[in-house]
Amino acid sequence: MPLIFDIFDTNRDGTLNFDEFLMAIRGELNDFRRALIEKAFRCIDRDGNGFLEIDDIKDIYNAKKHPDVMQGKKSED
Repeated sequence: MPLIFDIFDTNRDGTLNFDEFLMAIRGELNDFRRALIEKAFRCIDRDGNGFLEIDDIKDIYNAKKHPDVMQGKKSED
């Protein structure tokens, strides 16, 4: 019987990267969920370069109402 690790390690390099781990616990996305995630990604990726940088995220999300920010435990940054 194969070890669970061997099943998760899809590229067979002897380690688990984040994507392999995520796929193992999440499973395949159906077409609807994939399209929804792609749409959300495109909305956040303001410059359309295919990567999310901190400035993309800062332009979209406002942390002022986060409980830790409101309690002074963290800053908006």
